[in-house]
Parts: sequence; structure tokens; C-alpha cells
Amino acid sequence: MRRLFSLCFALLLGLTAAAEDRVSWEITPRITAPGQPFRLQIIVESDVVLGGAQQAGKEIRPPRGMALRLSGQIVRSDSNEATINYSGVAPEQEGEYIIPAFNLRFARKMIAVEPIKLTVSKSVAYRRTAQARAELAIPDRTFYVGELIRGSIRMRGGEDETVVASFGLESVAEGFTLSVTADRQPLPEELGQGMQTTFELTPIREGVSELALNGTMLIQGAAVSAFSNSGRDRPFAFRRKLTIEHVPERGRPADWSGAIGTFAAEAVQVSKDKPEVGEPIRLRAILTGTGNLDRLITPEIPGSEQWDILPAQERRRHSEEQRFFVYTLVPRLPGKLLTPAIRFSTFDPLTKKYSRVEFKPIEVVVTGTAPAKVDLITADPAAPADSKQKTVTGLATPEPRRSSALFLGTPSAPLAASASFWSGNGLLVVLLIALTATTLYLGYLAAHPEIRIRRRARSILRASLITAAKARLKSNQRAFALSVAHALQVGSAALLGAEEAAMTQSDIERALPGANRTLLDGLFLRAYGERFAAGAPDASAADDAAALELVRRLLALL
Repeated sequence: MRRLFSLCFALLLGLTAAAEDRVSWEITPRITAPGQPFRLQIIVESDVVLGGAQQAGKEIRPPRGMALRLSGQIVRSDSNEATINYSGVAPEQEGEYIIPAFNLRFARKMIAVEPIKLTVSKSVAYRRTAQARAELAIPDRTFYVGELIRGSIRMRGGEDETVVASFGLESVAEGFTLSVTADRQPLPEELGQGMQTTFELTPIREGVSELALNGTMLIQGAAVSAFSNSGRDRPFAFRRKLTIEHVPERGRPADWSGAIGTFAAEAVQVSKDKPEVGEPIRLRAILTGTGNLDRLITPEIPGSEQWDILPAQERRRHSEEQRFFVYTLVPRLPGKLLTPAIRFSTFDPLTKKYSRVEFKPIEVVVTGTAPAKVDLITADPAAPADSKQKTVTGLATPEPRRSSALFLGTPSAPLAASASFWSGNGLLVVLLIALTATTLYLGYLAAHPEIRIRRRARSILRASLITAAKARLKSNQRAFALSVAHALQVGSAALLGAEEAAMTQSDIERALPGANRTLLDGLFLRAYGERFAAGAPDASAADDAAALELVRRLLALL
């Protein structure tokens, strides 16, 4: 009997040693066109029961420019087989792209997936009429700092797929501000069936910057299947390099107010065309056009002998692309007067030339009379000084009282002999000195805000070092990256005098010369990449130590 048990045990060990996992994958189509949607299907077969899937899409890191999302999975808790489906969109550039190796985590086992290769070629025919496709519509030219750039994401439907919704449009580019102006708008009829999301970009620095836009559109297909993309969300990702310049200095007028675009002076209106002298009226100028209406500076109108000008008020209508300038005018003289002229210069980015916008004045009839002239009083220098008696004004000189307020018959003691007098005045002097010192200290801090900012930054950096060390011990890479990236942003903002949320890898390099840019890019991708379907490879212990050393260097500079 013992020999039989030994034989069964040896047989069981042999079967267990021979057990292996079989992982196969299929990309449809295997060779895709630029920007074409594709499907990735991973089939897992194991000799043991896998259990439920826990993390089937969190560890996958698509290459730069590729959008990839988990679209469906078929996993049974009592089965040793599993099917995982992903939907993606190929990058815009040709070449071979490698999806790095990743792990599929199940309840009872972790399955390793080998690297997956995707080939993108323009020679492949892409049937745009059959599948839905997202397109980036943005002008192809040089842009300028402060310009309002309008663009849109066009999501066109096909014969087999319909676009029903979109969400999650975000930008991870440096040097731009992004605002989504509309969502889920139908495409114009000439572009076919689909939807579009419009957005506005404003460059904030010159140079060559890469614009990255990520989002997701919801696709509804004619046929519904667990192994297809029908009725599922499909991500999209766009990357464009844009050249940003400052408006040319040559030929720039002195009254250029920052307006970039095409503008026109529509009309000038007054609240009352027959006011009286000294009666305030409102002058409203309407400016229309396409450009950065929000960023241009309000034109100033100087006062004159005919008009007193009060500060202007302004208002904008986004739907009508209009901006109103409202001035308060006070007429000083009667008669037919012309309102002051309003003029300023603009820059057209298409023609690259400056032009002038001018609101023509209108005639106003002012009634009433002008204020009477004031006769000035003059004095003859040759007249004697005592020729005119001065008026006696003021109070009589009081006589000293020799009695106290309570006891009129008792002589009052001198203040110098009172102990309360000296103690009270001494207390007041001490309070005055303390208040003066406090005022000087607060004034010095107000004049040098960097003292308070750097003190706060040092405190945050010390706390981040402790938090990062704890996260490192727990092997929590994302918490470690978030803590270190936040510390680097706070310290760099304190040194450069900028906002913490606006600090990027380039700004940290300015604050810490010689910092490893590759290390910073990987750190920021680990910290913030999951929000944009982007990621970086896991960092090593040397990378974590180097990141902590950057924080310590920054703390030493503060």
C-alpha cells in the first residue's frame, strides 16, 4: 500500500511539473492603416482553474500614439480558459509598434503575456465607409502666443457602425490651455453621419510643442457579439507638433492690444442723444469677429475739454462672437459734440499683417449752459500788511484748574507724582513697540512673499519624502510617483515663482540643472498616465533612489 501511494504521488508531481500555460493572441487586422481601429483578442488556456479575472487591463501599456482599451472578457470562475478583448486605434505614423509584455491577473493565477507586435502601413487599404473613425480637424500653419485656436474631433460613422456619444476629451500637452466648448454635436450634413466635439486651444509659450488629445467615443454596430467592438467604447489618441511664435515686432503699432484674429467694428450706440451738461451717458461699442476676444485689452479713451471719461465696462457673448465696450461719458460743454473715437490695432494670423479697427464717432446734442467762470481773488503786493484786520477765530486760552474733578476743594496732585501714570504710559509704550515690530515683520513678509512660499515648499518636500519612503516600502509605485512628482512641482514653483499645477518636466529641469529628463518623463507618466490611457515601464530601485535624490537637491536649494 505504501508503494502504491508513493507511485501516485510521483505521478501527480510529474503531471504538475509538466503543466504549462498556453497564451495566444490575434490582432484584426494584423497590418493596419494609420488611424485605423483594430481588435486585439488574447486567449488563455491553463491546466489549472483560473478563477475570476481581477486586473485584465490595468497593466497593459500601449506605445506612444496608440489608443487601447479593454472592451470585454469571457472568464468563468470554474474554467481553465479565458478570452480577453481589447479595442484600439493605430497610431498616425507608419512603422512597427510593440505592446510591452504584461500580466493578466486571475483569482488563482497570474498569466504572463509576451510582447505583441502591430504593423502600421499606408499601403493597406482602409475602408472608412465601413468602420467609425475619429479625425482631428485643426489648421495646418504657424500659430502665435495668445492666439485662440479652434479645432474639433470629428467622429464619423460608417456603414456598419454608428457613433452615439463621446466623452473624456483631455490634453496632456505642455504649453497649451484647453477648453472644451461643446460636446455631442451632430456633424454637418456634408460630412455625413456622426458627431463632433469642438475645443479651443491657447498657446502660452513659443517653440515647437507636441499637442496630445485623448478621448473615447461610443460605437453602436449593426451586429452585437461578445467578440466584436459593436456597442462598445473605442478610444482615440492624436499627437501633432505645432510651431508657436510671438507676433512679429517689426511693424507692430504702439496701440496693439493683444488682439489676434479678424475683427470688425459693428456699431456705436449712446444711451441718450440729447443729454444736458454734466449728465452722464453710456457709450457702447460692439466688436465682432473671430479671434481671442477674451484676451485683448480694452481700448482706453483719454479725456478732453468736451468730455470726461469714466472707466470702461465690458461684456462678451460667446454664442454670437461679440464683445461690448461700455464707457460712461460726461459732457462738459453745450452744443453739437462728437463722441470720442475708439481705435486699436489687431494682427491677422492668416495674412501676418497688422490692421486697425476704428469705431466712428457719432453726434450728440448737449443742452444746458456751461458752468460760470470763477473769479479769482487777487491781492496787491504793495498794500500794507495791516491794512485789513484779520478775523479773530479760535478758542480762548483756558486757565489751569487747581482742583480735581471730583473734589473741587482739594488741590490736584501733579501727574509726575502718580504711580499709575508711569505704569500706564510704560504699558502703552511696550504695546506700541510690539505693534511696530509686528507691523514691520508683516510688512517685510508682504514685500518678500518668497520667504513664506519657500518655507511652505520645504515643509511639503519633507512630508513628501516621508510619504514616498512609506510607499516605496509597500511597493506602491503610483503613490511613490505621485508624492515625488508633487514635491518636484511644488519646489520648482517656489524657485521659479510660478504656479505649482503648471510645472512640467521642462520647468523642473530649469530649477534643477542636469536633472535626467528620461527619469522625469517616466516619473510623471507613472503619476498621471492612467488618466490618459498612457503609461511608462515599471521603475527600478535605482530610478526610485534617483528620484528621491532630486527631491533632496531641491530641498537643499530652498
